[in-house]
Amino acid sequence: MAYSTGDTILDTHYNDFATSVNALWGTGSSDRGYGESTTVSTVSDGTTITAAQWTTLLARITSMASHQGSSITSISNPSAGDVIEAYTALSTNIGTIDTNRLTPAARQSASATNRDNTATFTGTLTFTHKWAWGSANQARYFFNAGGRLNISGTQSGHGSDTKGNEWANLLTAAGTYQVTAQASGKSGGSGSADTNNTNYGYYDLTTSYVTVFKQFEDTGPYTANFVQWQLKSSDSGASVETSCTWVDAAADNTGYNKSIYNVQDQVEGTHRMTFSFEKHDTTHVADNGGTITLTGTATGS
Repeated sequence: MAYSTGDTILDTHYNDFATSVNALWGTGSSDRGYGESTTVSTVSDGTTITAAQWTTLLARITSMASHQGSSITSISNPSAGDVIEAYTALSTNIGTIDTNRLTPAARQSASATNRDNTATFTGTLTFTHKWAWGSANQARYFFNAGGRLNISGTQSGHGSDTKGNEWANLLTAAGTYQVTAQASGKSGGSGSADTNNTNYGYYDLTTSYVTVFKQFEDTGPYTANFVQWQLKSSDSGASVETSCTWVDAAADNTGYNKSIYNVQDQVEGTHRMTFSFEKHDTTHVADNGGTITLTGTATGS
């Protein structure tokens, strides 16, 4: 029987709504579930649904809509003794928060980790980083509630050397590569990336590295130089790992003419990759992602 005004409102109707809400609010599965423990209780066959139970159901929907910034139709909480009637906007409201489930209205400030290499740079630098959650479910909750990972690089401390400046320019142009639950891609920066994969969110990663981003220097004589980011999932979904390389493939000037052209074949200074994460704002949905453990390396020269 349909859930509509004029029809008998059954306990199964309420339970269907509660199940849909709990899939988003509670443990859920895959890209549904914020990990909240205060789920909505279902009722047994033939049980009268109380005003308090309806109020709890509506409150969970409102909390999720506020967390997402979703616009839903307001439904007033019932009071004991009210005439039972169908909430005509209820199904639509649940559909809206399901559609927008992965988009937070706000995130917390980023928590960043720098991995530095200060060796004289002439070939290939490799930086690795791992974000590890306490469990695959905690990783799911982080991403489902709107958590985001960020990858970016900088070159500094090289003075006025042309080659060092071009590496700094390339890393600025590369911007920040961002990873969310079901999407990824370059944010900011400039120029055209050779590879900028926008479809490698957390749920798209496998246990093998995939190249998600690559950009070349656009100024001669260094147009063969590039940066490349790779991503994979590990620990049965409880971790995300990245391998980031800077490749100096351009032919350098050699001998005395390097001073004539103001070209420094070896790049000095600090070669840095910054890895960060942003958790969702916790005003309406608690942080159920737990502590994120960060490890990594910076090697090469």
